[in-house]
Amino acid sequence: MALRSWVKHLDFILLDLSSLLFSMLIVFRLSGRLGRNFMTTDPSGFIAMLLLIDLVVIISFDSFNCVVTRGYYVEFTSTLRHEMLLFGFSVLAVMIRAEHITHHKVLIAMSCAIYFFLSYSTRVAWKWVLRRQPIAGEVQRPILIVTDSARTHEILDRMRHYSFIRYKLVGLVLADRDAKGEEIEGVPVVANLDDAAEFLCREWVDEVFFFHASMDKRTENLLLQCREMALTIHVSVAIQGIDERKQTIGYIAGYEVVTANVNLMEPRDAFLKRSFDIVVGLFGSLCALIVLILIGPLIYIASPGPLIFCQERIGENGHKFRMYKIRSMYLDAEERKAALAKESTHEDGMMFKMDFDPRVIGNRILPDGRQKKGIGAFIRSTSLDEFPQFFNVLKGDMSVVGTRPPTPDEWEKYQLRHRARMSVKPGMTGLWQINPDKDYMSFDDVVRLDTEYISNWGTGVDIRIVFMTAMKFLRGLIPGKQEEKQHAKVK
Repeated sequence: MALRSWVKHLDFILLDLSSLLFSMLIVFRLSGRLGRNFMTTDPSGFIAMLLLIDLVVIISFDSFNCVVTRGYYVEFTSTLRHEMLLFGFSVLAVMIRAEHITHHKVLIAMSCAIYFFLSYSTRVAWKWVLRRQPIAGEVQRPILIVTDSARTHEILDRMRHYSFIRYKLVGLVLADRDAKGEEIEGVPVVANLDDAAEFLCREWVDEVFFFHASMDKRTENLLLQCREMALTIHVSVAIQGIDERKQTIGYIAGYEVVTANVNLMEPRDAFLKRSFDIVVGLFGSLCALIVLILIGPLIYIASPGPLIFCQERIGENGHKFRMYKIRSMYLDAEERKAALAKESTHEDGMMFKMDFDPRVIGNRILPDGRQKKGIGAFIRSTSLDEFPQFFNVLKGDMSVVGTRPPTPDEWEKYQLRHRARMSVKPGMTGLWQINPDKDYMSFDDVVRLDTEYISNWGTGVDIRIVFMTAMKFLRGLIPGKQEEKQHAKVK
């Protein structure tokens, strides 16, 4: 499996950290000459904090992904994106410890301005050096590619994008036809399957790459001949129809196997996600206790009984757990659910939802036919009932961001295409929950969004979803926004 960019591009990371350090030193020197005292204490702690934030941003947001092959414009936008993330997190950090510094925003702004210029310049300059001297003390290794006609352009594009530093492309051999003497994208077809061994014998070639070549008898014979000549052999093996970037090589019972996943979460990713869950879970659990103290008496007066509602849900890979919510329905809500099944907005029965649910505490129909909502509807519309799920997050049953956990009766109705959403830990929020049209989505739409989240997961995606969820929650607390939302539903 390929190394992540934050591991294999340590040279770029060190250059970036050096650029940030140098920019801060320049700002401190300039401020001293101009008679401005930006710092009231020793600046070493402040400098260490910014360097640590820069490193965390690099790792979390994969800032140096494909850095060597990025063009000038892409590098400019990538550097600018990294700069904005660094600036945002730095301002947030110094606001927490603002008592230690004065004019901190001016200091950060000046440092970031100089840092952007230095960072972009050093990235471009170092890539220029790498392209002219790819590997210190080592020449590019000559390689021959054996492939099929249909995959030729793909492999040439990948070699130029990812492997131009290490390899020198000698030529091509097409396994499905005799194209000797032709040129494809400027690369010569140097032999066919029958005389490729002779070419390899007389030419200086170190390695042969069989890229999705048709493994018929002639191709297998060439592979054996390459082995006899002690050449280094690479064979591309992948599961067809699955993104190769999400496949890894591993071992089962001593056998080398290709393993495919919808998405790959390395130990570093799992650690970051769990750490994020714990930090947010602790803060959210405290908020849940405060919410319970404030609205608990109102719930009890309207409907005496327990304030916390526990419901069995299905989690990651079929794991059953008890999910906690602030009770917003009457005690007999589950018993009345079957009788109201026909009124659900989800006619397929995969989820249960009603525009006006009589099981919700305080909901009732007046003699004149008007619908009156109570404390339960307020709790649900503002998502306050979800806060106890932060305790599920701390327990490890759920994550802050993930997919919606189904109830056992919903789970029993799942078809094959629905199963993918259960391959990760369920979450309190996700792409479906922040979608403005979530109340009108079909279950297949929910599954599509959950699968999209799983396929494109990253720390940055989680942070963005949490931010959008927080904004949606705050808007829901504004009475005018709630009325506007209800009016939109009626339309």
